[in-house]
Amino acid sequence: MTAVEPVGLVLSLAVAAILLVVVVVLVWWIDRYDREPWPIVLLVFLWGMIVAPGLVILVGGLIQGIEFGFGFNFPIAVGVAPLIEELAKGAGILLVVVFSQHFDNPTDGLVYGTAVGLGFAVTENLLYGLWSAPELGQGQAMAVVFGRTLFTAGVHALASSLVGAGLGFGRTSGRRLSAVGWAVMGLVAAVVLHGGWNAAVVNLPSEAGWLFPTMILGPMYLIFGVSFGLMLWGEHRILIRQLSEEVELGVVPDWAAGVIPYYRRRVRSDWWPSRPERIVISRLLTRLAFRKHALAARGDSANIEGLEIVRLRATIQGILGKT
Repeated sequence: MTAVEPVGLVLSLAVAAILLVVVVVLVWWIDRYDREPWPIVLLVFLWGMIVAPGLVILVGGLIQGIEFGFGFNFPIAVGVAPLIEELAKGAGILLVVVFSQHFDNPTDGLVYGTAVGLGFAVTENLLYGLWSAPELGQGQAMAVVFGRTLFTAGVHALASSLVGAGLGFGRTSGRRLSAVGWAVMGLVAAVVLHGGWNAAVVNLPSEAGWLFPTMILGPMYLIFGVSFGLMLWGEHRILIRQLSEEVELGVVPDWAAGVIPYYRRRVRSDWWPSRPERIVISRLLTRLAFRKHALAARGDSANIEGLEIVRLRATIQGILGKT
């Protein structure tokens, strides 16, 4: 390559990274009822971009043939490499589960899984682009980056979302053994998906072009979207049920169950004049509903979550002036 040729590759890498960040922001925004704190989402994204690739490279250096996906040794590419990568990415989500009270359900797992998976894809794009450019030239290297952004990045997001969803279902299961089982199932599903993709790529005929990846990943993206939508609908039902109970108990006003579970209603100003106060009230009522749901799943009122419900009720009543 000449001195000016790398400019196109650098620009393509930058555009690809921006697109992946936009997808993370979009998924975070769609989680409209109880959005995760964006600093934590950012940290998980950075874990996927910096820490997880470092762990994969470190372990890969100890296992001959992984080489971060190059020089395919088929059993390693299909089995070992996906396991290592999903464990490295999943560790970032697990840290959120352990140290953050904001991780409540499978929807949160999809958000964090998308963040860590696409963060990993940013670094992988960079490495593949830089490694392929000297041998293939700038044009082919840019095509590699484009293809990986469109397809392989999606595989990372989908696989890590399975890990996150497994941890999310485990979080709501209420039993430690069940939580471990859900986490293992999520990891196994992620490794199977990732390994299956690697196997397909290794055996893909060169004349297949973009058709095969589109046929495989298109339905998977659709399944992800439908699953996300169903989980949001489930959260909507939780809000209606739990806030209706709070209305019957006299903790919150009648309008709470008719406003907070509906996104368009809760962003309007007719139920509370001050926008900053509307945001705080919406978050508190949503938090109360989800904490109650989690507590019911665990069947134990004498724990930290039970105390948090008491505190949330007192705070909400203080703000609304309803005793």
